[in-house]
Amino acid sequence: MYTGHLAGNNCKIKPIIPAGICDMDIQSIKNRFGIIGNSPALNYALQVAAQVSNTDLTVLINGESGVGKEVFSQIIHSLSARKHNPFIAVNCGAIPEGTIDSELFGHEKDPLPVPLMPAKDILKQ
Repeated sequence: MYTGHLAGNNCKIKPIIPAGICDMDIQSIKNRFGIIGNSPALNYALQVAAQVSNTDLTVLINGESGVGKEVFSQIIHSLSARKHNPFIAVNCGAIPEGTIDSELFGHEKDPLPVPLMPAKDILKQ
């Protein structure tokens, strides 16, 4: 087991090599996306990205600003079966609180507008 430093947190990582992923594949991913470095933690993160790209899982990538979250999401997308569909990066931190649902999933207006009565009129009934 490797004890390393990954995305700002001390953690114990058990190196895995997904089926079909070898050192040459990891190096080709690094070359394709301009990743420079060769640490066990970086190689592990790339192996995990390659592994989850072959699944239909939802993946949450979090970390501090500037650690490469968007690069890893692009790697996962480009290695997935959905690579021919558009890739849309969203900075959720820039979306105002309370509007994230409508920003991500859209908002449909009620087809039959209902006039709203002031609360005081409702209470008198």
